[in-house]
Amino acid sequence: MPLAKLRNVVLEYVAIAIYVSAIYTSVVLLPSALVLFYLYGAASAAAWLLLAAFLGLTFTPLQATTGALSERFVQFSVARAAAYFPTRVVVTDPEAFRTDRGYLFGFCPHSALPIALPIAFATTSPLLPKELRGRTHGLASSVCFSAPIVRQLYWWLGVRPATRQSISGLLRARKVAVLVPGGVQEVLNMEHGKEVAYLSSRTGFVRLAVQHGAPLVPVWAFGQTAAYSWFRPGPPLVPTWLVERVSRAAGAVPIGMYGQYGTPMPHRVPLTIVVGAPIPVPELAPGQSEPEPEVLAALLKRFMDDLQALYDKHKAQFGKGEELVIM
Repeated sequence: MPLAKLRNVVLEYVAIAIYVSAIYTSVVLLPSALVLFYLYGAASAAAWLLLAAFLGLTFTPLQATTGALSERFVQFSVARAAAYFPTRVVVTDPEAFRTDRGYLFGFCPHSALPIALPIAFATTSPLLPKELRGRTHGLASSVCFSAPIVRQLYWWLGVRPATRQSISGLLRARKVAVLVPGGVQEVLNMEHGKEVAYLSSRTGFVRLAVQHGAPLVPVWAFGQTAAYSWFRPGPPLVPTWLVERVSRAAGAVPIGMYGQYGTPMPHRVPLTIVVGAPIPVPELAPGQSEPEPEVLAALLKRFMDDLQALYDKHKAQFGKGEELVIM
């Protein structure tokens, strides 16, 4: 292998390893410190160092960590991670997007890990067209912003908490918010050999779009489901109700996942994120703060129909022909 190609491959693996290791490192920092305290007591310098790192990374204001260095890091990691799979974004109608209004993207599927979202929709992602670049923010569960290292990495990428307040702020500022509407419930309903989108009861994101006059946009990430092999606890060993209760309490489903050679590195599969056409939303009447239930139902159905059509149109080119189940 030529030296230049080997260098590129190594950098791509490093970029993906940063994304993946951030998750695992955030999980083991505090338990590792507690184990060292248990084994060696208060005299353990390593335990105090790990505890200080955990507290510092967990409670340091995120704005204070942003600067020229973090911007260069994001440019490196996004470009190299996009090349690892490789990743591309296909916008079906770029001219339909205006730079003077906000949009709410419904990103599907969640999969075991929506790894394509921070790569494709980082604020400075080179994969995005000029109409979207520089004002796009992915959204992640609030639990991610309680985890050291992950919270810093996501913040640098432009990812923000998937809260009503955060989404409203982005849409008021005429930015693009990229939400995974299926969330935990979609992970609980994933099936091997199928693509699953959990949407039938998800009127919350539709309501926010109407309240802020932000068109809804269906988005499908082809290939993402194959990026990780996964297994989920369930019957007969674990009752379904227990898995659901733990998932809701933790804000994440307790699944096991693995990639290349059984490691945390994802399988190297092409990722193609297809962005559909914006769905216009009706204006609220003067003094009206809540859209009518029938309006929400009609818009959600339109979103689901457009997502199905988007998937059907592009599955032969970018997917593997799996059946899409919209729940």
